Amino acid sequence: MTQPKGRIIFLHGFTQSSSIFYAKTSALRKKLLKSNYDIIYLNAPLKLTPADFPTTDSLSKFGTVIAEPDEETNYRAWWFKNTGKIDTVPAIATIEKFLETGQVHEDDDTKDKKYLASYKETDEVPIVGVIGFSQGAALAGALARNFNTLFGAKASGKLDLRFVVSYSGFKVEFDEFKGFYEFDSSNVEKKDAFKMLHVIGELDSVVEEDRALSLYKEFESKSDILKHPGGHFVPNSKMLIDQVVNWIENAMIHEKAETEKKEDDLDDLDALMDMMDNLGKV
Repeated sequence: MTQPKGRIIFLHGFTQSSSIFYAKTSALRKKLLKSNYDIIYLNAPLKLTPADFPTTDSLSKFGTVIAEPDEETNYRAWWFKNTGKIDTVPAIATIEKFLETGQVHEDDDTKDKKYLASYKETDEVPIVGVIGFSQGAALAGALARNFNTLFGAKASGKLDLRFVVSYSGFKVEFDEFKGFYEFDSSNVEKKDAFKMLHVIGELDSVVEEDRALSLYKEFESKSDILKHPGGHFVPNSKMLIDQVVNWIENAMIHEKAETEKKEDDLDDLDALMDMMDNLGKV
């Protein structure tokens, strides 16, 4: 059996869950599986209740099924501003724990569905991409710049982030996130080693275009934009799915070529330094 090209992590939106995102990205997932990628859906760490929201309309806007008053809910979030400040630790710890041990936050929707986190028993297949929606896309964008260094030390497998696909994503403006957008000290070139696709709904009233473009501007030199004539959701039309997957395939090739060129340049530089050191020696 051919080894997968890489693993892709899916991060759901605010008030959603991995099982909801699994259902809402069915066409994209099937296309990626056919293209020989492993898919992993992660649950956000924070569980919310209807009491956390002013109206049921605020739930439906995020593409969440509204529960009956006596029904147990599975509304989740990567962060939630309920005390005047944001705690980023649970979100980072969730990704870190998965990369280190393969463990995920389970619930009644996911504990019997291993395909929601299909982490295969091999460390040879690297994490190559992250696909997020809304708050999940915002988290992916915040972590992308330093993803490999942030999680690499504890990850049991290889990290080789080459792309991020942001559906209705945005730049997080809270103070707690500012440091994530700065280059890690190990990135001496101050250059992003991945590409980012921003999928923007022209009728999106939750993350409007100006807000979506705030993330694009942060990574402009490495970013592309794909617009669709819909609102706040992941479009499942064949044309848009094909465009996204084709972009991913091109990003994989482009980033691999750039990495190999950089390695060749370093080898050439090392050879030149060795030659200079040997000048004048008998």
